[in-house]
Amino acid sequence: MIDIVSMLKKPEAPCPACGNVHRAGVYDVCIEQGALKKVPDYVKKYNGTRAFLLADKNTWEVAGKTVESILQKAGISVSSYVLNTVRAEPDEYAIGSVAAHMDKSCDIFVSVGSGVINDLGKVIANLCDLPYIIVGTAPSMDGYASGLSSVIRDGLKYSLKSKGAEVIIGDLDVLCEAPMRMIQSGVGDLFAKFVSIAEWQIAHIILGEYYCDEIASMINEALQTCVDNLDGIAARDPKAIKTVMDGMVLAGMSMNYATISRPASGMEHYISHIFDMRGVEFGTPIDFHGIQCGIATVSTLRLYEKLRNMTPDREKALRYAKSFNYETWKEFLREKLGKSAEAMIEIEAKEHKYDVALHSKRLEVIIEKWNEIQAIIQKLPDANYVENLLRSIGAPTKFEEIGFSKEEERDAIRMSKDIRDKYVGSRLFWDLGILDELV
Repeated sequence: MIDIVSMLKKPEAPCPACGNVHRAGVYDVCIEQGALKKVPDYVKKYNGTRAFLLADKNTWEVAGKTVESILQKAGISVSSYVLNTVRAEPDEYAIGSVAAHMDKSCDIFVSVGSGVINDLGKVIANLCDLPYIIVGTAPSMDGYASGLSSVIRDGLKYSLKSKGAEVIIGDLDVLCEAPMRMIQSGVGDLFAKFVSIAEWQIAHIILGEYYCDEIASMINEALQTCVDNLDGIAARDPKAIKTVMDGMVLAGMSMNYATISRPASGMEHYISHIFDMRGVEFGTPIDFHGIQCGIATVSTLRLYEKLRNMTPDREKALRYAKSFNYETWKEFLREKLGKSAEAMIEIEAKEHKYDVALHSKRLEVIIEKWNEIQAIIQKLPDANYVENLLRSIGAPTKFEEIGFSKEEERDAIRMSKDIRDKYVGSRLFWDLGILDELV
C-alpha cells in the first residue's frame, strides 16, 4: 500500500505521466490506533481555539462525545451540534439545519462521522471558510479527502464542489468496531474503481478526455492491497481495516489530483445514484452507497463481458440512434424519477448526446479505436471474481438482496447514462446500439 503520510510530504512537481501538478487537497492523515487523542494537536496546528463539532446520533455515541471531551480537556472550546437523526440525507434541508446551528464564533470545523456527515461538513466549512477536520467513524466511502460533496438538490444526486479536509483522522479502535455493513460498503466503493478507471481510459480514447496513468496506478495499487488483505476484514483485523480506510482516502485524493471525479466513479456509481434518487422521490429502498456500488460493479462487469467478443456494427448503431425517441424517453425518466428527472433533461438540453450527427462522430471513433477499447475491456476482472470477493466478506452481490427487482436494475442501468455529462459504459452501449439488448 502507498504510504499516504510520506506521499503528502513530497514536494509538488509536474506529473511525469500527464505533466500536471497534482495537489492532494489534504495535508495531514492519521490512521492508527488511539488516533482520537491526537485531535487537539491537529486543531492547534491549524490555529483552532474554538471548534464547531458536527455529528449525528450514532456517531455522537461512537466517538463524538469522546472527541468533545478530549478537546475540552486540552483547553479547546467546543460548540457541538448533533443532527436529530440516525441517517440524514445530504439535501438542502440537512445543509440548512447545520448552517442554522453553526456557531459563528468558531474558528475550525470538526466532523465526526462518515458519508453524509462528511459531505455536510465540507459544504458548511467551505461556506464559512474554516479549516476542516474529519474524524472518520467507518471506512465506508471515498469522500474523506475529496473536494467534492455528494448532495441532493431538487431530488437530483450530484457532486458539489466544496472543499477537502485539511486533516483526516481514523482511529482504528473505532474503525474496527464499525458496523460490518459499513465496512462492506467501503470495500464495495473501492471495488467500483475497477470500472471507473477503465471507463476513464475509454472516455480518453473516444472523447479525448484528460487521463493520467499515475493516478490510475495509485488507485489500482490501493485496490490490490485491499484484495490481498481481504481475509482479515471479517475478523476486523486492524491491518485489513486500515487497507480499506487507506483506499478510501487515496480514492478521494485521486479525485483532487485529477480535479474531476473520473478516477473514483463511473457507471456503477450512477446506477447507485438512480436508486438514491428514487428513494428520495418515492420512498423506495436505499442501502449504503458502497453496498449499492459494489453490486452495481458486478452488474456492470457482466455487461462489459458481453462486449469481449463483439465487433461494432455501424449500420445497426446508426439505425438505433436514429430510431431513438427522446420525447418518449423524457416521459420515461419523469415516470421513474419524478421531479429529479427535470435536472437530467436540462443536462441533455446543453449536451445533446442523443444528436444523431454527434453520435455518428463518436461511433466512427469507436470503430476506429475498437482494438484499443477492447484491450481495456479485456483487462477488466471477471464479474464472478469480484462477486466472490464481495461474498467472502459477507457483502450482497445482487440487487434483489437489498430490495430491488430485476426490472428496477435494468431501468437504473438504462437511466445511468443521463445523470451527468460523463461518458460511462451505458453511453458506450447506447452508441453501439446495443444498450436495450444488453440489459
